[in-house]
Amino acid sequence: MRVMQSALLALSATACSISSIALAQNGQVSHDSEIAAEIASVPAAVPIQFSEEGFSGPGADLLRKGLDETQFVMIGEAHGHAEAPQLVSAFASETRAYGFDNYAIEVGPYSADWLESILQEGGVARLAEELSGRPLAIPFLGSREEARAALSFARNGRLWGVDQEFIGSPLIHLSALQGMNPTNSDLLERLELAEREAFRSGNQGAVMFATMDHSGWSELRAVFDGNDEALALIASMERSQGIYQSFFMGRGLDNNLDRVDLIRRNFLQHYQSALTENGAPPRVLMKFGATHGGRATSSMSTFDLGSLIEGMAASNGLEALHIAYIPIGGVTTAIRISPDGAFSEKPVEADALRDLLRSSGIDVDAIDASEGHFVIDLEPIKRKLGNGGLAELEPTERFLVLGFDYLITTSAATASTPLASE
Repeated sequence: MRVMQSALLALSATACSISSIALAQNGQVSHDSEIAAEIASVPAAVPIQFSEEGFSGPGADLLRKGLDETQFVMIGEAHGHAEAPQLVSAFASETRAYGFDNYAIEVGPYSADWLESILQEGGVARLAEELSGRPLAIPFLGSREEARAALSFARNGRLWGVDQEFIGSPLIHLSALQGMNPTNSDLLERLELAEREAFRSGNQGAVMFATMDHSGWSELRAVFDGNDEALALIASMERSQGIYQSFFMGRGLDNNLDRVDLIRRNFLQHYQSALTENGAPPRVLMKFGATHGGRATSSMSTFDLGSLIEGMAASNGLEALHIAYIPIGGVTTAIRISPDGAFSEKPVEADALRDLLRSSGIDVDAIDASEGHFVIDLEPIKRKLGNGGLAELEPTERFLVLGFDYLITTSAATASTPLASE
């Protein structure tokens, strides 16, 4: 048997040698040369500027490269910065000619429909009015910069809300249900008053998604018996509450898995609707928290939306571009249910990312010396690290390097501007 195995191994080695010679003769080893060039290339932080007019500066061409062959542009952000939605606006300008008409956002479907209608009716100013007294009714899109980035898509009816309904969304939905002919309007009024008081006092344990039990949901459904529109909204709220309950009970993985499942289902529903309408694969600009945006198993052990779109684009002969917007300095807006207020500004903490960039040869001092933005191609960093180096990274940094094509960073990020603070 060992003689036979030795013979087979020798035959296999000979075949491999012949194959290598044939490939070389046919000029098909150029790919190896390309890989070697990638490994030998020096990672660099290239200055870039972006605005509603698009990209400019030395790094502009890096982001423009291949946009005509791209179906999805995913921006994975560190939440709470003014510049990430400005990057969305820049991409919207740069990709408009390629048919990027849709914008997928980290907001529930019903909340996104509400947001879209408000922006259509009166723009950002009207949204500020609607959020007064309920600033946490929607996540993220309650900032001035986010609303501006979404405005053109909302006016064209192209916002895709794909997330769970936010913990503060009953402040919107209970009011909407009041207009759907309930048989007991007093119940809706009591629930809404209790919800407003819970948020006003900053008591997270008293909000509807923390306290509503099965009998409460049954009572709410009963006042809309036969009303399919209202019952569908209530079902969406109840399912979202179930996802939050896992988080409240310390079952983080259950929370993440169930939430990602819902995000993917909602995204595919929007996608299929757009596909049926236009007959061609829709092109989509999207912005989510960075954990949702990469094309690898996330640091929270989920196979998220960023991974889904990679395969979808490939099946259409197109690409998915993954951009991480993660500053290494500056200020961010933190969101919380608190008696001290819904919003606060905090300094950026990014020591692990700074260490990764320095060890990869990036001139972090040059980034610190500037108030501008820099784009970093992550492919050379990935190849220089190799399997051994990647294994030594913290989960978040490993996911960044594996899951994204480019990192856009700055040492001087600014905090997003809430449209309503109370």
